[in-house]
Amino acid sequence: MSTLVVNDVTAAESWQKTAKKTASASRTTITPFQKMLDKEEKKVSSKKSTAVSAEKETSRTTSSASGEASLPDIFERAAKKYDISYDFLVAVAKAESNFNTDSVSSAGAQGIMQLMPATSKELGVKDPFDAEESIMAAAKLLKAHLDKFNGDYTLAAAAYNAGSGAVTKYGGVPPYAETQNYVKKIRQYMQEGVTVPNRKVSVASTDSSEGSGGSTEAEFDKGVSALQKDWDQVTVSVGTGDAAVTMSYGAYLKYLELGTTGVG
Repeated sequence: MSTLVVNDVTAAESWQKTAKKTASASRTTITPFQKMLDKEEKKVSSKKSTAVSAEKETSRTTSSASGEASLPDIFERAAKKYDISYDFLVAVAKAESNFNTDSVSSAGAQGIMQLMPATSKELGVKDPFDAEESIMAAAKLLKAHLDKFNGDYTLAAAAYNAGSGAVTKYGGVPPYAETQNYVKKIRQYMQEGVTVPNRKVSVASTDSSEGSGGSTEAEFDKGVSALQKDWDQVTVSVGTGDAAVTMSYGAYLKYLELGTTGVG
């Protein structure tokens, strides 16, 4: 093996100087690896911070969209979405349940808007005790009644209570004491004004695009068409045990009109 011997010291010194210059030039033109690493870590840290902030924001949005919602806000959104009077919608809720989301009538009507099980099913409501679903579905139904009866609030209220079929059949408010008292009560509430309790209620979703169990407009139209038929097709069980009697909804209203007591 041959050995390279440098005899020219001047040449060696010159090479060393050149090497130092090159190294110096390299240091000024190439970013050290550690600096690059630090820079990338800052980028990653910044992205993580942004992601965490976004996650927190999503969490806040989800919390407001699933869990609890303001009862007055739900009424306002429902009235706006279906283009009906806020006072009318609130008056109906006041008359139906006095804003009790857990209300169940002797006839089986459920929730804050007192929807009958058959009505809830037709409107695509998954949980009749969910304030969001109940109010949105009721707003849809009231809007349909208003459209059918040319914006007449009295007839729309009567239809909500006794069915649009009964209103059509009698050419106005049906001759049922309950329904006639009901429309008077609605009119009074609208004139006097009703304040919705400012409280939070449990809801499955406050997404205004849903509202009634996520049913499509086609499904809703189908449901309204069914509801506009005579409600005599809907049966109501009265009494308990061996004394229980099953009758049509129309017969049940007449039953109430006559003042019979002892409904189970």
